Amino acid sequence: MAVQRACQRRYGARMRIASTTRLDLSMVGVLVATAIVAGRGTPGVELPTTRDLQVAVLRNGFAFLDGTPTARTVTSVNRDGGSPKSRSIPVTAEEARLVGTSSGVAIGWLATGKVHLARVNADGELGRTTEWGKRVKQLCRGNIRDETQYGLGWMETDGSVWVVYGSLKQATAVSPPEQGVTSTRNIWCEVTGAGKKFLLVWSDHRHRVEMSLCDKKGCTLSSPVPVAKTSRLEGIACNDERCVAVARDQRGDATLGWFTLPHGKLVWSKPLADATRDTTFSLVAAGPSAFAVGYVTREGATAVRVIEGGSMVRAWADPYAHEPPALAWAQDRLFVAHRHDGAVAPEVVPLPR
Repeated sequence: MAVQRACQRRYGARMRIASTTRLDLSMVGVLVATAIVAGRGTPGVELPTTRDLQVAVLRNGFAFLDGTPTARTVTSVNRDGGSPKSRSIPVTAEEARLVGTSSGVAIGWLATGKVHLARVNADGELGRTTEWGKRVKQLCRGNIRDETQYGLGWMETDGSVWVVYGSLKQATAVSPPEQGVTSTRNIWCEVTGAGKKFLLVWSDHRHRVEMSLCDKKGCTLSSPVPVAKTSRLEGIACNDERCVAVARDQRGDATLGWFTLPHGKLVWSKPLADATRDTTFSLVAAGPSAFAVGYVTREGATAVRVIEGGSMVRAWADPYAHEPPALAWAQDRLFVAHRHDGAVAPEVVPLPR
């Protein structure tokens, strides 16, 4: 209650924690035939053709999502990157998020003002679909992908930021809570794991970037992310006590920063001088004291391991790749999904904590 009163003082609004709603992803449901519920977009609206590449952690391996809104494919692999199993999925909404749950791969998408979440069955068909949110404006960037939990976030039209999440270690059907924090006139959001908790990040119309550390009991009072107002946050990853983030300034130069939780105290920052001006970044926690950062350099794609002292050691590289890799980490393994010769090549690199 103290946290809730603090949020009320900070925002002049309320922090909201909804009652638990059952999300049984182990049940095989009937795929709803109507295109609008299945996430097939709005008739007459041209969907983007940019290829998306996302990754997720499974209980016994990893998964990646590849393709365009009109042709998406999910592939799962074991802990060593072998035994790939691919299937096309019938979700053609403009935005979708891959999540790895205790019962397998799931997909979330935005349609008709709701977030839809469903398990992807072995044949690519969807299991029973659950709906979240009230008047959803957009999905948050990123997903929660680590050894213990999964989740995805969204923003309502009133500016509130919400997340639905659950335990990755739970072998039975999960019942993830839905919760969020309310601010004013938000325009953007991101969600990432943070050890036993998760982090909600959002930006308002004044380009202030703030964050709140959350768990099933609620969210902390927001703190600023140490990013200059003239810079754009490109990505963030956290563990229990610390985060790394990449920001890009008005010149297009990228900077990597290391800061502590929960108040966002900056420990160090350094330029990523080898990053290309147009690369995106994939950041993931790699244990309690290290992170992995993937991006494109002038010498191809790379993933580096970063520690608190500021050292950066290359963990993976492909000199022939010109698109950024998507990263996930679990059980001392770094999962790297990247495009090579037009196809996605999944690799698993040993990366002890």
